[in-house]
This record gives sequence, C-alpha cells and structure tokens, in this order.
Amino acid sequence: MNTISARLVFENVVANIMRNFANEPNFDINNFRLTMSTIRLESALIAANTNFNFQLLANQAQPAIFPTEKRLNLQDSMIPSEVGFFVALTTGATDTAYRLQSYLNPFIFTNAAAMQALYNGSLFIAVNQVIVLKDWDLWRHWKANQTQQTAAAGAGSPIDQQDLSTDGFYPMEPNVSLVGSMNYNINIALPGAMATVDANSRGILMFRGILAQNSTVVS
Repeated sequence: MNTISARLVFENVVANIMRNFANEPNFDINNFRLTMSTIRLESALIAANTNFNFQLLANQAQPAIFPTEKRLNLQDSMIPSEVGFFVALTTGATDTAYRLQSYLNPFIFTNAAAMQALYNGSLFIAVNQVIVLKDWDLWRHWKANQTQQTAAAGAGSPIDQQDLSTDGFYPMEPNVSLVGSMNYNINIALPGAMATVDANSRGILMFRGILAQNSTVVS
C-alpha cells in the first residue's frame, strides 16, 4: 500500500462512518480518534473439525485468548481495508516467537499435505445473525514465493521469501464494519475435515484498516 491508496482507504472509511453513525445523538467524528490499526484473531487447528470460529471481542475469553491476538475493544469499531489469512506452527499456547506462514511449507508442517484441505475452506462473517461476508475463498491468501525453503533451515537452505506488507493479504471491498457493541460470528468452514494436523498449529486472521476509538456505546 502506498500513501495515495492509504489516503483513499481513510476517506472511504470516513464516508462509511458518516453513513453508520451520523444519526447517533451528539455524533462528532472528531471524537472517534481514527487511526490505522490491525485486528488479529487466532484459532487452534484441530483435525476433526470442519468449522473454526474466531472470536472478535476482547471480552470473549472462551476459548482462552492467545497472547499474540489483538481483539476489538467493546467501545471501538473498525473498518478493514484488507484481510490476511495465515497458518502457523507454535510450540504451545504461550508461544510468541513463531512466524506467520502464507502457505503450508512441508519443511515446517509435517502434515502439510493433509492440512492443504484448509485452503479449500471459506470465510464467513455474520453480524447479529445476518451474513455480511459469504464464501470468501481462502485460496486468495495462498502465497508461495519464488524463493522457498528446500530443506531444514540452515546454511544449506534459505528460509521462505516473505513480504508481509502484502503476502497473504487481499483487499476487502466493499468493506465490512466491525463494531464492538454488536454480536459477530467469524467462521471458516471446510468442505471436509483435515485428516491430520500438526499439534499446536493455528489459523490466523488479520484485518488491517482504520480503527475508530470510543465510537460505540456499550451498555
């Protein structure tokens, strides 16, 4: 993203906020403190499952929040301009040193072939039981660059080429508003369960966009 596209994203978000909040009492967009930000949601990958749920809000503690997640506060809202999907192999629930993977590297994931089924899944988002994003295919997030790891990492093999300013991300238009005071169901559905999955592996969703702080009323 360059400065011109970033400005267009910002202006688009301001227009969305004006449509969504202009009828609220005492509305003043200057109070929203608009800033570029990222929401990061994570879900443990389990072989028997065909559905993986991603909790959006900071107060949803079940299942436990991973330390690398960045969820939405109830008093805030966000309008994403792009979505990223990644897989990761961690050492456990408290790991904070793992890398995001934009494809299933067979030298990292022992069960890479079986886990390939994940990318035949689709992302759904429902707000207050109304579907606002349907059948967003995950293949658009697959990115295996020209330089790939070919053996155990070390002097004889490079690690994967990655540019995570772009790799694994895809623009979201039209935008989906994420509002802390509403009820969201963010779900990845697979056509069939993965036969085997590496232990402690995760699916990771990242929403990059404009955060509007203190923009919602929480009762």
